[in-house]
Amino acid sequence: MSGVEILESVQYVVNNQGEQTAVQLDLALWKTLRPLLEEILEDKHLAELMLEVKDDERLEGEAARATYQAYLAEEAV
Repeated sequence: MSGVEILESVQYVVNNQGEQTAVQLDLALWKTLRPLLEEILEDKHLAELMLEVKDDERLEGEAARATYQAYLAEEAV
């Protein structure tokens, strides 16, 4: 389902004055939209984590591999 199809398929809930107060989605649309929203949140979280470590020490090649192996060994305990 495309973004345009998603936007065109929503239904609005209105109050007694005819003002839009909510949006209603059918279940199939929600099942399509939810994973996309979760992915956006994960991407945002990853970006935040990357900013937190941008000034941390960087390891290359064998040093990175050795450090990662040591980390895995600690996690296994």
